Amino acid sequence: MPIQDNLHGALLISAIDFTLSFFIIGGIGVLLALFPLLNKLGRRNCQPAPMKPRAPAESTVATSSSPPPSLQPAAPAGIHPGLTDQQLVVLLTAAACEVLEGPVRIDRFRPLSAKDWSWAAQGRHNLQDHRLK
Repeated sequence: MPIQDNLHGALLISAIDFTLSFFIIGGIGVLLALFPLLNKLGRRNCQPAPMKPRAPAESTVATSSSPPPSLQPAAPAGIHPGLTDQQLVVLLTAAACEVLEGPVRIDRFRPLSAKDWSWAAQGRHNLQDHRLK
């Protein structure tokens, strides 16, 4: 049955479009809701399998001077994942000396806490509030 070219046909097409829009937007919403689940599933699959401990060979035990990796102390958690806090301060001091072309003295070093990050939010506000005028 063809849709007639009158008010009744126009209302019928509008109702069909309205209904299809809800189904399509709902499908997109369901798809977006599944992304975090897929992300968790992907992380589980990407984790390396735990290694089985093996007995060290006699020759490596006699010649190695460092303790096995399982007995070595864990690196202290710092600001940078690959450096200790002291190494990071040395690196930043050297960079500041190079940029300022003179000696730099570090009086105090402390990691920022969650309360200290409020300055970043204030800075973003100052940069973005000009759009609201």
